[in-house]
Amino acid sequence: MNAVGDPLPPYNGKLRVYNMRLCPFAQRTILALNAKNIDYEVVNINLAEKPEWLTSKSVFGKVPSIEIKEGVCITESLITVEYLDDAYPEKPLLPKDPVRKALDKIIVEATGPIVTLFIKSVKAPDTITEETISSFYKALDYIQDKLKERGTQYLGGDAPGYVDYMIWPWFERLLVLNKDDARASIDPKKFELLMAYLDKMKRDPAIVPYLVPDETMIAFHEAFKTGSYPNYDVLDLNTK
Repeated sequence: MNAVGDPLPPYNGKLRVYNMRLCPFAQRTILALNAKNIDYEVVNINLAEKPEWLTSKSVFGKVPSIEIKEGVCITESLITVEYLDDAYPEKPLLPKDPVRKALDKIIVEATGPIVTLFIKSVKAPDTITEETISSFYKALDYIQDKLKERGTQYLGGDAPGYVDYMIWPWFERLLVLNKDDARASIDPKKFELLMAYLDKMKRDPAIVPYLVPDETMIAFHEAFKTGSYPNYDVLDLNTK
């Protein structure tokens, strides 16, 4: 894992991802790479003590950033995934139909309240309001309704696509971190279809190698509640 004072690893010509192993945004990029069977290497970043060279690879000093050739980098999770889908068209994740593509992107945007609840539950649980909870459940209803409407195993069709991989990171975390928080629990009866869908997603070949053990996920996020830096060594972060 690269931190303040560490030298920039030499670029070897392979597509490179500047990553943080437990970042849900960077996970989107990794899942797309895995799903499309693209060869890549990872340079993991300590986001609490960022290496000085990071802004030369990510203009905002954030992850993910992909380096497609030396000195040419693309940032922001959704943008990186769209680039990868265009540059490596063999196994498309986004629909070709422009209407369906737009509708899939709307579903991704609709998960905003889920992202908000996750961030607040980890970093500022006291700021969770009734509106936060109401918006969260409306988002869950919307996603489940889309599963019913489409009548396919996944939102993307018979196999996971862009929309499925882009929303998965938040569900992976919520299913672990909010098991004991009634405000953000997902009722398995009310959301039976959604939960069955999430169970299938958890077993997808692109997702399985990147799953984080529950106890590791909990240990990493506990630090945010105390205002301290999370332990970036909680996993072997030098692996994909």
